[in-house]
Amino acid sequence: MTLFYSFLISFLVVFFIMPFYIKIMLKYRILDNAGGRKIHSGNKVNIGGSIIYLGFLVAYIISLPFLASYDDIDLTIVFISVITCMIIVGIRDDMNSLSAKTKLVIEVILILFLCRMGLVIDNLYGFLGIYELPVWVSYCITIFFYVVILNTYNLIDGIDGQAATQALINFIPLLLFFIFMVPGIRCENIFGSVFFWSLICVGIIGGLLAFLYFNWEPSKVFMGDTGSISIGILLASVMVAAINYNGHYGDEIKIFGSEIKSNIGVVVVLFFLPLADTLRVFCARLNKKKSPFSPDKSHIHHFFIRTGASHKTTTLTTLTFSIITSIIGIALSTIVNDNIFIPLFAILFFIYVIVLHLITKSRIKTMKAKKLCQKN
Repeated sequence: MTLFYSFLISFLVVFFIMPFYIKIMLKYRILDNAGGRKIHSGNKVNIGGSIIYLGFLVAYIISLPFLASYDDIDLTIVFISVITCMIIVGIRDDMNSLSAKTKLVIEVILILFLCRMGLVIDNLYGFLGIYELPVWVSYCITIFFYVVILNTYNLIDGIDGQAATQALINFIPLLLFFIFMVPGIRCENIFGSVFFWSLICVGIIGGLLAFLYFNWEPSKVFMGDTGSISIGILLASVMVAAINYNGHYGDEIKIFGSEIKSNIGVVVVLFFLPLADTLRVFCARLNKKKSPFSPDKSHIHHFFIRTGASHKTTTLTTLTFSIITSIIGIALSTIVNDNIFIPLFAILFFIYVIVLHLITKSRIKTMKAKKLCQKN
């Protein structure tokens, strides 16, 4: 019942406080202005991610007494303090943009705190024949993993509803993993009990669902970097924990009676669309001899909007694609191990790029034909 109450508290806090927050922001004209690379019309309330985090934080604090039976309370407080620091960075960035270098340095410092607490990928569980990793290698891999997930999630926050739905399609399967697949497992070598990570998932899911009510087209508020950065680091943390639990106890975890054979890939594939789209954009920029970090309008949502799709249609399309790839990935994880699983999804990346190109080309051709008919 604790998990249900945590979900409910987070949902209700966001649902009832957000309208007052929107009114205050409108009154003092603290808004996100349209123009440039931004594809919304008019000025919108920003930094809505702070209210998502508030709902999550209230639910988390109320649940602390119950965590005492499962986890070291001091460590759980340090964990939430690190996430709170990331929220502060996000608010500062939304109010007055920080340079990419400054944000990266701060992110790495905070990620190092999480590594020291035990949130680290220190084993590849047989992928490419590699098992335990030296400490310095594990830290480097973990920092890279966090930075990629955090910034990739930040980049998909471009249209109404997309960032929230993409987060939900990751947190919900991860919650089910912890609740139903490893409910009785406790491991001293992995930071956070199963209950702890389940609590993290339900808290953020509740906040995101309430936020969607205000962020769905036509949106009243954006989550901003405040939301995307904090949710990104929480998502990366839950993924690291899931990889470690799956790697240590894969033989005991069953999906419809079948053993999970993929330890790393099955967790990462839940985030396939944002990762694939960011890699595609980076490759395209490098091909044009531009910096991979140079801003433009070449993400998947830009393509769909450019070809006449609404924010709602685009969000539902990307959500459907993510659900399909997640289901395929979870099913495939019971058949092959990471040495086959990961290359297969590398192939899926190329299929994704080709299909996106063909769909966009077809939609543009249809739009041009309609315009010619209207002129005639």
